[in-house]
Amino acid sequence: MESALSGFSADWLTALQQHSWLLLSALFVVALAESLLVVGLLIPGVAILVALTLLAAGQSLSPLAWWLAGALGALCGDGISFHIGRRAGPGLARWQIFSRHPHWLPAGHSFFARYGLWSIALGRFIGPLRPLVPAVAGVCDMKPPTFWWINIWSSAAWAAFYLLPVYWFGQAVLTLLQPWQLMLGLGLATLVALLVSRLLQHRQRQSGPRN
Repeated sequence: MESALSGFSADWLTALQQHSWLLLSALFVVALAESLLVVGLLIPGVAILVALTLLAAGQSLSPLAWWLAGALGALCGDGISFHIGRRAGPGLARWQIFSRHPHWLPAGHSFFARYGLWSIALGRFIGPLRPLVPAVAGVCDMKPPTFWWINIWSSAAWAAFYLLPVYWFGQAVLTLLQPWQLMLGLGLATLVALLVSRLLQHRQRQSGPRN
């Protein structure tokens, strides 16, 4: 079983390295998922984004194309979350997942109440809040034109500040390391990011309100 999984992972990695369109598509999907209500709280999105961006740097993909794919994914993820919130309304709090994690939505509501419309832009840069704030804005009946205006420019800003520095760092490192050293470093960095993500989620659960 382990050998089959290892073989699949190796094949998938090879495919990403050989096909630029597949790498860009993977970035779009991960950026969307990381911004999507509930889903973004369950996946190690940052770790995957870093790994994909370092791979892209190794393939010398256009940084403009990389930025655009990430921005579009984040734009769509937040947009879907917002309209889910508008459609569900206050009933969103009765979803089973939020009953099992009662501190998630209150955290989003608190942040939205504090920062208002700017919470859409600010929350995008705060991992645990990123998938929640757009849905909360929808529940609170933020006007769609207002949301989409903020969503468009903040998606562009997020992709620029989150992805491009990692991309350029990866290109710089490529001039200093052998390919096997880069892959080893990538694996270790991904592992550390996964562990940190799990630790933060655990601490968030511990500090959240209890029924």
